[in-house]
Amino acid sequence: MTDVTTMAGRPSAHRGRRAHDSGTRHLVHCPPSWENYLLDAPSLGDEHFTLTGELPGRHPLFNDGPGIFHDVQTVTESVREVGEFVGHRYFGVPADRTGLFHSFALTLTDLAPWRVVPGTRPRLSTEIRATPANVVNGVPRGLDFQLLARVDGTPCATGSAGLVFLMPKLYGNLRAHNRRAVRATPELDDRPSGPVLAADPAAVGRASAANVVVARPEPDSRDRLSTWVLTRDVGAVFAAGDERLPGLHLLESLRQASLLAAGRSRGLTASRCVLASLEVRFRSEAEAALPLRCLATAEPVGRDAHGRPSVPVTVTLTQCRRTVAEARTVVVQDF
Repeated sequence: MTDVTTMAGRPSAHRGRRAHDSGTRHLVHCPPSWENYLLDAPSLGDEHFTLTGELPGRHPLFNDGPGIFHDVQTVTESVREVGEFVGHRYFGVPADRTGLFHSFALTLTDLAPWRVVPGTRPRLSTEIRATPANVVNGVPRGLDFQLLARVDGTPCATGSAGLVFLMPKLYGNLRAHNRRAVRATPELDDRPSGPVLAADPAAVGRASAANVVVARPEPDSRDRLSTWVLTRDVGAVFAAGDERLPGLHLLESLRQASLLAAGRSRGLTASRCVLASLEVRFRSEAEAALPLRCLATAEPVGRDAHGRPSVPVTVTLTQCRRTVAEARTVVVQDF
């Protein structure tokens, strides 16, 4: 006995943004016990789900690139889209509470299933275990997710995510505080000193200039690449709905900065590279109207378990010198 929900272009519950063409997916609820479900009561323990559907074929971002690998961001983006829904539907979180992801992690355990085979549309299934966190009066203030992704039945990635739910007044106060904080200290203002030009699409693993969200980088005095996150003249998939940059925009900027650093500093070829690992923590929200600096440091080239060139990269996003996100990635170049 299962509960199946079709997720096709489902809008965000609180911001009205609509998912882009990532295909129809089905969220299958596989509860360990049907007691709460039959009683129409919120869950008090772990709940298990499978999110399944074909990998996208016409997505404006995920299908833009060299066409060697399927975009692994389909996993993080799909979990980001259903996270709030799971909290509201199955854990009794009030519908007016905003869900914000504070962490993501994803590691590829098998690269082969992610390779593109022309003329095929593999099926992606993501097993999700949702655990309530910080429960108050029977209602969780957050959810922790554990993930296992399979492409055509082959396990190929594991991950985790953390989601916190904020009451309307608290969320409004948080947004107001962030806006005041970045504007109240002009001495911490951090802006480009000259014109900002977009990076070459090929250098960040994309084909369309509209999908480039980082500027051409410059090395700084600490052997880091310093660049800026672009918010103007970018594709509609990155549209900001409430004056803050959406999660997809930030995650894509981390991916692109990682490829740039691995290419510029360590000589890897972006068209043959994939982000084999990502661990990111979001420290604050990013205001769409203010410049967002991106710093990336690539470590020396190593080899993964299969002998492929591998470069760990540390990436930090800052706005007015306040940390927005900190990430640790691993870029792997395929043979």
